[in-house]
Amino acid sequence: MNEKLLPALKSFGFTSNEAKTYLSLLQNNPATGYEVSGKSGIPRSAIYEILKRLESTGMVSCVDTNPTRYIPLPPDHLFEVLENKFTANLDTLKDSLRNVNTDLEIGDLWNIRGYDSMIDRARNMVRNAQQSVYLSIWRNEFEKLHADLKDAEKRGVDIVIFSFCEIPIDVGTVFSYNLDSHRLQDVWSSKILLVADWDSALLGGVEMLPTNKVAWTRNSAIVAIALNYIILDLTLFGQRYKIEMNTVISDMLHGEIQNLDDLLSEDHKPVIQTLKK
Repeated sequence: MNEKLLPALKSFGFTSNEAKTYLSLLQNNPATGYEVSGKSGIPRSAIYEILKRLESTGMVSCVDTNPTRYIPLPPDHLFEVLENKFTANLDTLKDSLRNVNTDLEIGDLWNIRGYDSMIDRARNMVRNAQQSVYLSIWRNEFEKLHADLKDAEKRGVDIVIFSFCEIPIDVGTVFSYNLDSHRLQDVWSSKILLVADWDSALLGGVEMLPTNKVAWTRNSAIVAIALNYIILDLTLFGQRYKIEMNTVISDMLHGEIQNLDDLLSEDHKPVIQTLKK
Protein backbone atom coordinates (compact mmCIF):
# COMPACT_ATOMS: atom_id res chain seq x y z
CA MET A 1 0.00 0.00 0.00
CA ASN A 2 1.41 3.35 -1.02
CA GLU A 3 2.89 5.00 2.08
CA LYS A 4 2.06 8.48 0.77
CA LEU A 5 -1.65 7.74 0.28
CA LEU A 6 -2.46 7.00 3.91
CA PRO A 7 -1.30 10.35 5.33
CA ALA A 8 -2.83 12.13 2.32
CA LEU A 9 -6.26 10.66 3.00
CA LYS A 10 -5.90 11.25 6.75
CA SER A 11 -5.23 14.94 6.04
CA PHE A 12 -8.73 15.08 4.49
CA GLY A 13 -10.49 13.60 7.51
CA PHE A 14 -10.12 9.84 7.03
CA THR A 15 -9.08 7.86 10.10
CA SER A 16 -6.16 5.51 9.62
CA ASN A 17 -8.44 2.46 9.38
CA GLU A 18 -10.89 4.24 7.07
CA ALA A 19 -8.02 5.11 4.73
CA LYS A 20 -6.74 1.53 4.79
CA THR A 21 -10.24 0.23 4.06
CA TYR A 22 -10.80 2.57 1.13
CA LEU A 23 -7.39 1.82 -0.40
CA SER A 24 -7.92 -1.91 0.06
CA LEU A 25 -11.22 -1.69 -1.82
CA LEU A 26 -9.56 0.26 -4.62
CA GLN A 27 -7.19 -2.65 -5.16
CA ASN A 28 -9.72 -5.46 -4.64
CA ASN A 29 -13.42 -4.93 -5.39
CA PRO A 30 -16.14 -5.80 -4.96
CA ALA A 31 -15.22 -7.36 -1.63
CA THR A 32 -16.91 -8.58 1.51
CA GLY A 33 -16.06 -7.22 4.93
CA TYR A 34 -14.19 -10.45 5.62
CA GLU A 35 -12.08 -9.99 2.47
CA VAL A 36 -11.40 -6.34 3.24
CA SER A 37 -10.32 -7.29 6.74
CA GLY A 38 -7.86 -9.83 5.38
CA LYS A 39 -6.38 -7.49 2.77
CA SER A 40 -6.16 -4.40 4.98
CA GLY A 41 -5.08 -6.04 8.24
CA ILE A 42 -8.00 -4.47 10.12
CA PRO A 43 -9.64 -6.85 12.65
CA ARG A 44 -13.02 -8.29 11.61
CA SER A 45 -14.48 -6.97 14.85
CA ALA A 46 -13.88 -3.41 13.56
CA ILE A 47 -14.18 -3.63 9.78
CA TYR A 48 -17.98 -3.67 9.54
CA GLU A 49 -18.38 -0.51 11.60
CA ILE A 50 -15.74 1.20 9.43
CA LEU A 51 -17.50 0.12 6.22
CA LYS A 52 -20.80 1.39 7.65
CA ARG A 53 -19.26 4.83 8.34
CA LEU A 54 -17.70 5.02 4.88
CA GLU A 55 -21.00 4.00 3.30
CA SER A 56 -22.83 6.74 5.23
CA THR A 57 -20.45 9.38 3.81
CA GLY A 58 -20.60 7.97 0.28
CA MET A 59 -16.99 6.79 0.23
CA VAL A 60 -18.06 3.17 -0.42
CA SER A 61 -21.20 1.59 -1.74
CA CYS A 62 -22.91 -1.76 -1.19
CA VAL A 63 -23.51 -3.65 -4.46
CA ASP A 64 -24.60 -7.11 -3.25
CA THR A 65 -26.51 -8.34 -0.23
CA ASN A 66 -25.85 -12.08 -0.20
CA PRO A 67 -23.11 -11.88 0.81
CA THR A 68 -22.75 -8.12 1.28
CA ARG A 69 -20.02 -6.75 -0.99
CA TYR A 70 -18.61 -3.26 -1.24
CA ILE A 71 -17.02 -1.08 -3.92
CA PRO A 72 -15.12 2.20 -3.38
CA LEU A 73 -16.09 5.60 -4.71
CA PRO A 74 -14.00 6.07 -7.90
CA PRO A 75 -10.97 8.35 -7.34
CA ASP A 76 -12.24 11.04 -9.74
CA HIS A 77 -15.50 11.29 -7.80
CA LEU A 78 -13.59 11.19 -4.53
CA PHE A 79 -11.56 14.22 -5.63
CA GLU A 80 -14.76 16.15 -6.36
CA VAL A 81 -16.30 15.25 -2.99
CA LEU A 82 -13.16 16.20 -1.06
CA GLU A 83 -12.69 19.41 -3.04
CA ASN A 84 -16.27 20.52 -2.41
CA LYS A 85 -15.97 19.61 1.27
CA PHE A 86 -12.66 21.44 1.61
CA THR A 87 -14.02 24.54 -0.13
CA ALA A 88 -17.13 24.58 2.05
CA ASN A 89 -15.07 24.18 5.23
CA LEU A 90 -12.65 26.88 4.11
CA ASP A 91 -15.49 29.31 3.40
CA THR A 92 -16.96 28.58 6.84
CA LEU A 93 -13.57 29.18 8.46
CA LYS A 94 -13.12 32.48 6.60
CA ASP A 95 -16.54 33.74 7.72
CA SER A 96 -15.88 32.69 11.31
CA LEU A 97 -12.41 34.24 11.51
CA ARG A 98 -13.69 37.56 10.17
CA ASN A 99 -15.80 37.83 13.30
CA VAL A 100 -12.86 37.24 15.63
CA ASN A 101 -11.43 40.38 17.24
CA THR A 102 -7.67 40.52 16.83
CA ASP A 103 -4.91 43.04 17.41
CA LEU A 104 -2.55 41.30 14.97
CA GLU A 105 -0.33 43.76 13.13
CA ILE A 106 -0.12 42.84 9.44
CA GLY A 107 3.18 44.68 9.10
CA ASP A 108 5.00 42.37 11.49
CA LEU A 109 8.02 40.39 10.35
CA TRP A 110 7.22 36.69 9.94
CA ASN A 111 9.81 33.90 9.92
CA ILE A 112 9.15 31.34 7.19
CA ARG A 113 10.92 28.12 8.17
CA GLY A 114 11.77 25.42 5.63
CA TYR A 115 12.71 25.57 1.95
CA ASP A 116 9.34 24.28 0.71
CA SER A 117 7.46 26.78 2.87
CA MET A 118 9.60 29.57 1.42
CA ILE A 119 8.75 28.49 -2.14
CA ASP A 120 5.05 28.26 -1.25
CA ARG A 121 5.07 31.81 0.14
CA ALA A 122 6.94 33.12 -2.92
CA ARG A 123 4.43 31.44 -5.24
CA ASN A 124 1.56 32.92 -3.28
CA MET A 125 3.05 36.41 -3.57
CA VAL A 126 3.51 36.07 -7.34
CA ARG A 127 0.04 34.59 -7.85
CA ASN A 128 -1.61 37.43 -5.93
CA ALA A 129 0.45 40.24 -7.45
CA GLN A 130 -1.63 42.78 -9.35
CA GLN A 131 0.92 45.39 -10.43
CA SER A 132 4.55 44.36 -10.01
CA VAL A 133 6.99 41.63 -9.01
CA TYR A 134 10.64 42.59 -8.46
CA LEU A 135 12.95 39.69 -7.85
CA SER A 136 16.58 38.83 -7.09
CA ILE A 137 16.93 35.09 -7.42
CA TRP A 138 19.08 32.08 -8.28
CA ARG A 139 18.29 29.47 -10.94
CA ASN A 140 16.84 26.72 -8.70
CA GLU A 141 14.28 29.02 -7.14
CA PHE A 142 13.54 30.73 -10.47
CA GLU A 143 12.62 27.39 -12.04
CA LYS A 144 10.16 26.69 -9.22
CA LEU A 145 8.49 30.10 -9.71
CA HIS A 146 8.74 30.14 -13.50
CA ALA A 147 5.19 29.03 -14.32
CA ASP A 148 3.68 31.48 -11.81
CA LEU A 149 5.80 34.33 -13.19
CA LYS A 150 4.60 33.53 -16.71
CA ASP A 151 0.98 33.60 -15.53
CA ALA A 152 1.55 36.89 -13.71
CA GLU A 153 3.03 38.45 -16.84
CA LYS A 154 -0.07 37.39 -18.80
CA ARG A 155 -2.15 39.28 -16.22
CA GLY A 156 -0.19 42.42 -17.03
CA VAL A 157 2.06 42.36 -13.95
CA ASP A 158 5.36 44.20 -14.43
CA ILE A 159 8.19 41.75 -13.73
CA VAL A 160 11.86 42.65 -13.28
CA ILE A 161 14.34 39.89 -12.44
CA PHE A 162 17.98 40.19 -11.36
CA SER A 163 20.27 37.20 -11.03
CA PHE A 164 23.96 36.46 -10.69
CA CYS A 165 23.54 33.10 -12.41
CA GLU A 166 22.19 31.89 -15.72
CA ILE A 167 18.39 31.78 -16.00
CA PRO A 168 16.06 31.43 -19.00
CA ILE A 169 15.18 34.80 -20.49
CA ASP A 170 11.56 34.19 -21.41
CA VAL A 171 9.61 36.15 -18.81
CA GLY A 172 9.72 39.74 -17.63
CA THR A 173 12.75 42.02 -17.91
CA VAL A 174 15.84 40.03 -16.95
CA PHE A 175 19.29 41.26 -15.95
CA SER A 176 21.71 38.40 -15.32
CA TYR A 177 25.47 38.05 -14.95
CA ASN A 178 24.92 34.60 -16.48
CA LEU A 179 27.35 32.87 -14.10
CA ASP A 180 27.35 29.11 -13.63
CA SER A 181 25.25 28.35 -10.52
CA HIS A 182 27.49 25.55 -9.25
CA ARG A 183 30.67 27.59 -9.51
CA LEU A 184 28.94 30.60 -8.00
CA GLN A 185 27.98 28.61 -4.91
CA ASP A 186 31.66 28.25 -4.06
CA VAL A 187 32.10 32.00 -3.69
CA TRP A 188 28.65 33.42 -3.00
CA SER A 189 25.74 32.22 -0.86
CA SER A 190 22.36 32.05 -2.57
CA LYS A 191 19.62 34.46 -1.50
CA ILE A 192 16.13 35.45 -2.49
CA LEU A 193 14.57 38.91 -2.54
CA LEU A 194 11.01 39.27 -3.76
CA VAL A 195 8.92 42.43 -3.62
CA ALA A 196 5.30 42.28 -4.77
CA ASP A 197 3.14 45.33 -5.47
CA TRP A 198 5.42 47.50 -3.26
CA ASP A 199 3.37 45.94 -0.45
CA SER A 200 5.15 42.77 0.72
CA ALA A 201 8.66 41.36 0.68
CA LEU A 202 10.31 37.97 1.08
CA LEU A 203 14.01 38.01 1.86
CA GLY A 204 16.75 35.78 3.21
CA GLY A 205 19.30 33.09 2.50
CA VAL A 206 18.38 29.96 0.58
CA GLU A 207 19.29 26.41 1.52
CA MET A 208 17.31 23.37 0.40
CA LEU A 209 16.79 22.28 4.01
CA PRO A 210 13.84 22.11 6.42
CA THR A 211 15.81 24.46 8.67
CA ASN A 212 16.09 27.21 6.06
CA LYS A 213 14.60 30.45 7.35
CA VAL A 214 13.58 33.60 5.48
CA ALA A 215 11.53 36.63 6.45
CA TRP A 216 8.20 37.77 5.02
CA THR A 217 6.82 41.18 5.83
CA ARG A 218 4.38 43.92 4.89
CA ASN A 219 6.25 46.44 7.00
CA SER A 220 6.66 49.35 4.59
CA ALA A 221 10.16 50.28 5.78
CA ILE A 222 11.52 46.75 5.33
CA VAL A 223 9.76 46.38 1.98
CA ALA A 224 11.49 49.59 0.86
CA ILE A 225 14.88 48.26 2.04
CA ALA A 226 14.38 45.03 0.08
CA LEU A 227 13.38 46.96 -3.02
CA ASN A 228 16.38 49.29 -2.70
CA TYR A 229 18.67 46.27 -2.41
CA ILE A 230 17.38 44.95 -5.75
CA ILE A 231 17.75 48.42 -7.27
CA LEU A 232 21.35 48.57 -6.01
CA ASP A 233 22.14 45.25 -7.71
CA LEU A 234 20.61 46.57 -10.95
CA THR A 235 22.50 49.86 -10.67
CA LEU A 236 25.85 48.11 -10.22
CA PHE A 237 24.98 45.79 -13.10
CA GLY A 238 24.29 48.78 -15.32
CA GLN A 239 27.51 50.51 -14.31
CA ARG A 240 29.59 47.39 -14.99
CA TYR A 241 28.19 46.86 -18.46
CA LYS A 242 27.44 50.53 -19.25
CA ILE A 243 23.72 49.93 -19.59
CA GLU A 244 21.24 52.76 -19.07
CA MET A 245 19.05 51.61 -16.16
CA ASN A 246 17.17 54.83 -15.37
CA THR A 247 13.94 53.81 -17.11
CA VAL A 248 13.76 50.42 -15.39
CA ILE A 249 14.66 51.81 -11.97
CA SER A 250 12.30 54.75 -12.34
CA ASP A 251 9.40 52.36 -12.90
CA MET A 252 10.41 50.42 -9.81
CA LEU A 253 10.50 53.52 -7.61
CA HIS A 254 7.18 54.19 -5.94
CA GLY A 255 5.57 56.59 -3.51
CA GLU A 256 7.98 58.13 -1.01
CA ILE A 257 10.93 56.43 -2.71
CA GLN A 258 10.05 58.19 -5.96
CA ASN A 259 9.82 61.53 -4.15
CA LEU A 260 13.26 61.00 -2.60
CA ASP A 261 14.71 60.14 -6.00
CA ASP A 262 13.27 63.38 -7.45
CA LEU A 263 14.79 65.36 -4.58
CA LEU A 264 18.21 63.76 -5.05
CA SER A 265 18.05 64.54 -8.77
CA GLU A 266 18.09 68.28 -8.04
CA ASP A 267 21.33 70.24 -8.19
CA HIS A 268 23.01 69.63 -4.83
CA LYS A 269 26.64 69.70 -3.84
CA PRO A 270 27.58 66.43 -2.16
CA VAL A 271 29.83 66.44 0.90
CA ILE A 272 32.65 63.92 1.28
CA GLN A 273 34.82 64.17 4.35
CA THR A 274 37.68 61.97 5.46
CA LEU A 275 38.88 62.09 9.06
CA LYS A 276 42.61 62.72 9.21
CA LYS A 277 44.77 60.80 11.60
